[in-house]
Amino acid sequence: MIEDYIKKKFSEYYRLFSWRIKEPKEITKREFGFLLFKEKIMVRHKGFLNINNLREFIKTIVPSDVYYSSAYYLKPEEEMKNKGWLGADLIFDIDADHIDTLCKKEHDKWICKNCGYIGKGTSPESCLKCGENKIQSETWICQKCLDKAKEEALKLIDFLTEDFGFKKDNIKVYFTGHRGYHIHVDSKEALELTSEERKEIIDYVMGIGIDLNLLNFLNLAKEQTYGWIKRITSAINFNSLKKPVTKKRLREIQSIIKDKAVKVDAIVTMDIHRLIRLPETLNGKTGLRAVKIDLNHFEKFNPFVEAVALEKGEEKIYIKEAPKFFLGKEEFGPYKNEKATLSTAAALLLICKGKAEPVN
Repeated sequence: MIEDYIKKKFSEYYRLFSWRIKEPKEITKREFGFLLFKEKIMVRHKGFLNINNLREFIKTIVPSDVYYSSAYYLKPEEEMKNKGWLGADLIFDIDADHIDTLCKKEHDKWICKNCGYIGKGTSPESCLKCGENKIQSETWICQKCLDKAKEEALKLIDFLTEDFGFKKDNIKVYFTGHRGYHIHVDSKEALELTSEERKEIIDYVMGIGIDLNLLNFLNLAKEQTYGWIKRITSAINFNSLKKPVTKKRLREIQSIIKDKAVKVDAIVTMDIHRLIRLPETLNGKTGLRAVKIDLNHFEKFNPFVEAVALEKGEEKIYIKEAPKFFLGKEEFGPYKNEKATLSTAAALLLICKGKAEPVN
């Protein structure tokens, strides 16, 4: 019943707004994947000649999620070993799940399926009471979560432009429709990077393996600093770095590195066959759109307003439990074990998150 409701709303969106889905670069060389509602399986190895074929396919099957490959292939519909890899865009995934935020203690919780113990915040690997690892997590998204994810994305963009020399025109930013952002680098220089070479980039932006002995503080004037040296010296007295480094100063530098490093999902970047969410399709976990964001607008981008898919209508639902939240330009909640009539977008969000169900 719940899946039927969500699929019906997704079908409505694609019937009205499939024109929003733009043709990916070199569409005939891309693999596409579709996660199905009821079967919960991924249909992969699909290829399309043009955007109209893709739009019609989406409207016909109405998937919960739509993906396309960061890679380019000679034969995208073949099995992986026969596809003929030609290269891949450089992709970064920044997700609030990987960022410690205080708000998680306000809206996230976990339940031990063994003893019933309930805890707040990020779920542990095993229950704090009985030690079993049968943990069920219940997460939420809020403005604070996505603001922190945006901060990390902005740090990453600075690394890509200042340290690696990528042009802003080659950097594309997308809201995932859920808990974070995807950063795509569409550049000839990045296209043929191996998985190992992409890992080197990841290690650099995450501040992994920095040898302070190689940063050459002593031999540079402040105006000559660059890369990690510049980031460290911008947060500390530069002249003090020319003195012998004490344990206290070393801890301070390590703290700066931790703060300046980007919190990113390394596996996504290293995977040169990765399927990534297709812009202007719906996220099955929220009913929100995956949105391409103009780089100049990114700092002001508000996903809870600009990623709403179905802006009209309202639905009566039964809400098990939900915190106060904002969507569109309205405030909702908190709710607990009650019926309420909400905007279609808000109702769809709660139902997709498993916090509510349709009444009729």
